[in-house]
Amino acid sequence: MTVINSIVPARFLTLIAHLVIVITIFWSRSNNVQACLPLDFSEEEYNTEDTRVIPALCELILFIAVFGLKKKPF
Repeated sequence: MTVINSIVPARFLTLIAHLVIVITIFWSRSNNVQACLPLDFSEEEYNTEDTRVIPALCELILFIAVFGLKKKPF
């Protein structure tokens, strides 16, 4: 198998891995937010950190969309 033929499967597997990671992070978002807070946190601190997580997750989704839908040369 040549290098050119092996790049496409590697790129596909990388995009699928990113997609799985993003879905997993969305499902466990509350656990991830609580992990970055001290043991005794207030509701205001939780809401602040929760709103900070949303842009990072949206950036991951945009990354997958841009590189997943990019036109591939033949």
